[in-house]
Amino acid sequence: MDANIVVQSMKELVFAVNDSYEVTYVSPQISVITGKTTSESIGTLCYKEFVGRGSPCPNCPIKGLKGSDECKLFHDLIAHNGDRLFYTSSITSPESGLYLEVLTDVTEMYKENERARHQMKEMRAIQVTTQLQRGQIKGSYDFLNNVINSLGYGLLVADRDYNIVVVNSILKNHASSVSKHKLTRCYHVYNNDRPCNSCPYDNMRITKSPREMGDKSVTVTFEPYMDYIVESVRDTTREIRLINEIRNSQEEVREKQRQMELLNKDLLRMNDDLKVAQNRIDEELHQVGELQKSLLPEHLPMIDGFEFGAFYTPAEQAGGDYYDCIEMSNGYLGLTVADVSGHGTPAAVIMAMARAIMRSYTYDVISSSDALNMMNEILCDNIHTRDFVTMFYTVMDPATSKLNFASAGHNPMLHFDKSEMMVRTLTANGMFLGTFPNVEFEEKSLVLDEDDILFMYTDGLVEAMNAKREQYGLDRVISRLMMYSTSSCDRIINEIMSDVKSFTMNLPFDDDVTILVVKKTKTSYSEDTN
Repeated sequence: MDANIVVQSMKELVFAVNDSYEVTYVSPQISVITGKTTSESIGTLCYKEFVGRGSPCPNCPIKGLKGSDECKLFHDLIAHNGDRLFYTSSITSPESGLYLEVLTDVTEMYKENERARHQMKEMRAIQVTTQLQRGQIKGSYDFLNNVINSLGYGLLVADRDYNIVVVNSILKNHASSVSKHKLTRCYHVYNNDRPCNSCPYDNMRITKSPREMGDKSVTVTFEPYMDYIVESVRDTTREIRLINEIRNSQEEVREKQRQMELLNKDLLRMNDDLKVAQNRIDEELHQVGELQKSLLPEHLPMIDGFEFGAFYTPAEQAGGDYYDCIEMSNGYLGLTVADVSGHGTPAAVIMAMARAIMRSYTYDVISSSDALNMMNEILCDNIHTRDFVTMFYTVMDPATSKLNFASAGHNPMLHFDKSEMMVRTLTANGMFLGTFPNVEFEEKSLVLDEDDILFMYTDGLVEAMNAKREQYGLDRVISRLMMYSTSSCDRIINEIMSDVKSFTMNLPFDDDVTILVVKKTKTSYSEDTN
């Protein structure tokens, strides 16, 4: 039987090279990697044809093989269609100057191991997230409980079934001393057996109503919030008695004025308590903001042939914007800009979750759409509010300047094309993260040429407003990007932000502003032309 027929029928990929790394023979299975026929691959350099390198692989053993020696290697390849493939190979030298390599496809086995590792990481992250959430919930509960109990008036929150959800100590202690009921329903506080006649759940136009609590006359102010009613209960007995006594005696009026002064002192003390509580809130927000800044990249990547620049400023002490540069172990670079709905502490917490997921689960994932799919599934399992995340994610191979990108409902990325001296808006179909499971994300690709620029941002930049409530707009960003396209990334950002501040007359931003810029520059080394 012809040996060539036997080789062609094998599942393994077989090829032979000489001392100059030129391919002298290759089996038809090469088309899986290169998309070429055997005749097109004969005479090419193995490290260029199969691995996409400009020089021989650093771990290539063929120069040291002798006689019956055999060497085992592991190959991580990117196929012509963008698939990532993994092979184990056996290299022998049947005769001097000829080297035979047999590659066995272990992609599925490798990916199965990767999936198992990702599942273990996911379980660990969920445990960590759960512990953090428990601590945050308990801390928030204790803080809010202390605040409402420090108020100088009664406070009650009830649901649509009249169940008491929250009651502060002032109201609870007084109601327990005069009511014949256990305080489980809101009307029990007022010693009633059924809902009150002026209940706002029966008529939402009712915002204030008088009530009786034993010998006390109180005024209840109602404020709807989502599916709850917040009741502020104030003791107005003194005010009513003062009015009656003023009618009877001028002397008694002066006495009641003294009582009003005492009441005013109580209000002043209450105001001081509220200021203390507000200062505590401000301090905690400041700490959250500092923690959030520490989660942003401390240094931008330093990659030959590329320049990077970034800018971030929150609208409040803590914000929901996020950017990151993930240098993967396989040489790829992940670049992302994201925006969490809302502001303050909740947005900062979700931003921290998004960063942890990106760096724990999508690390080394070179498909931007696959990464967003993983992000969405984990966020859907862990975000139990109405918040969501928009994100633009790009994965770049610095060795080839090729990148792929996907968008989760985020603003389009701007691409300055030096060859045509124009700016394009790049986007891909995809819903925002953390709300709808099983969402598909479109993936697109691009190759950067020298002096090309990528500009990623959040909507706080283009939606910055002046005193007339006019937005800065995307056209102004594009104009500035064109004007300073020959400048460094830092200068591009500085010029755009200077123009934004001039446009808004230095008014505070209504939303967080984040910018991430990448510029393809001339490499400092000369590439191998072999």
